[in-house]
Amino acid sequence: MQNDFLLIRSYGSGNALARVQSDPLVSGLKDLNQSAEKLIYAPGAAITIEQPKYLLVSYDDTDALLNAQEIKRQMGCKIICLGSDIYNLDRYVAIAEIADLFVMPTLLHKEILQSAVWVDVIVVPESVDSIALPQGTSELPVQRTNQICWFGYPESFDKAFKYIFNKAVDRSRIPRSQFGFITSSNVTEGIPHIPFHENTFYEVTRNYSHTLLSHFVFDGHINSYAKSPNKLITSLVRGMVPLVSKTKHYEEIMRHYNLESLMFANGHDLVELLRNLDAERDHNTFDIAAISNDLQMTYSPQNNAHIFLNAIG
Repeated sequence: MQNDFLLIRSYGSGNALARVQSDPLVSGLKDLNQSAEKLIYAPGAAITIEQPKYLLVSYDDTDALLNAQEIKRQMGCKIICLGSDIYNLDRYVAIAEIADLFVMPTLLHKEILQSAVWVDVIVVPESVDSIALPQGTSELPVQRTNQICWFGYPESFDKAFKYIFNKAVDRSRIPRSQFGFITSSNVTEGIPHIPFHENTFYEVTRNYSHTLLSHFVFDGHINSYAKSPNKLITSLVRGMVPLVSKTKHYEEIMRHYNLESLMFANGHDLVELLRNLDAERDHNTFDIAAISNDLQMTYSPQNNAHIFLNAIG
């Protein structure tokens, strides 16, 4: 049976983009009664498919891109490339030789990419990361204990936080034991560290009332400035109060939900936020539960699939 949309991917849900972009898009298309399937295969393995109308592939999946190039040569289907980070425009320009359309997560991503490629670029927001949702039927509410977590790739800390975090913690006089870093390795001294895994994130975050997130551009790279707000959305959906940098995509969401007082533009602002931390007050003041419910509807697979279908006509 021919599918209108077929996603091919050589990696699993351990990849964040799989969880917030390609998997939700396919499931959302199915929910909208579209003919959509995905083929997850081991890198280097031979794959056999029937000709789809659209072949979906992620920009960071080199093996799948090579397969997509050959499938297009043989079958003539159209290729839709799901993009995200813009570390190197040369990669996207090379992909544009085979792609018929790019899908980017924000308008800023689109503007940057569209300036360099000659095929159309559309915007489809990322969906809520499944790590923020209960695994199965177990509901684990966040415990309001004034514990603060940071999560992400280790290199993200250096790119966006290294110049202010340690001094802000020292000046705020908050014990380092009050923080937890959920990441694959230790990134700064004296902070409790919890290895990140998509299957345990929901459980290990139950003791954290707040998250601390930053997209400052300390690496001087446009990609750090253009980062999507998926970690902020994850934090709010999980029920944690976010303390976040006053940067473009965080600010848009924070202002939408009247959370501006929780943003910091510099280390001095962060010190004040840390000194005034109050889990019970913050959860009641900002109604994080209502925001979580609204985000789950706004960034649902069905909503984003609907945006996608409208954009491709």
